[in-house]
Formats: sequence, structure tokens, C-alpha cells
Amino acid sequence: MRFCPICGSRVKSEKKGSSTIFICLKCGHTYVGSGDTVRSENRIQVKEREAISIVESSVDTYKPLPTTIIECPKCGYMRAYCWISQTEDIDRDATKFFRCVRCGYVWREYT
Repeated sequence: MRFCPICGSRVKSEKKGSSTIFICLKCGHTYVGSGDTVRSENRIQVKEREAISIVESSVDTYKPLPTTIIECPKCGYMRAYCWISQTEDIDRDATKFFRCVRCGYVWREYT
């Protein structure tokens, strides 16, 4: 019994002429073996992920967030919800986000 060198799962064998082809049942990795010599071939299919847009239409979603006194650059109101998020590498500082309580405008402040 042979196992896949990539994922370790069991492989099935198929005879093609004088050589034997081994196909992984899990990841699809194939390699050709004849006697003690083994040639390995790996084919990977990568699926593209779709971009996901998250749209919050309700200001009620932000009510559990803390508020702070800061001027909204759009309407001038002096109160906004605030939260911190790590938007870049872990080596960089976090980004502070604000959402105006009155108009819902969102802006960020790099710390």
C-alpha cells in the first residue's frame, strides 16, 4: 500500500503501459512509479474567492459600541461610536474607526 507524499492519504494505482500511476484519493496528487524509481507530479486547482461586501444599513447595530466626543468631519456633530481594528500587519499599530451618531459617516484615525 502506498501513501501520498503531499497529504499522507492512501493512493490508488493504475497501470499505463510499463509504468504505474499512483493517484491520491484525497488531494488528487499523481506520481508515476516503475520499480524503485518514482517521479512525482502535483497539480493544484485554486478556486477564486468572491469579494464580500458587508453593508450595515441600521445605525442600531452600533449602539452597543462606546461613544466618544469627537467632531464628525461631514456634519460637525460632536459624538461618534468608536472601535479599534488591526487592519494591516501585526507589526503596525491598530486603526481607530469612528461612526457619527447623527449622520452615520464613517472615518478612521491611524494611531
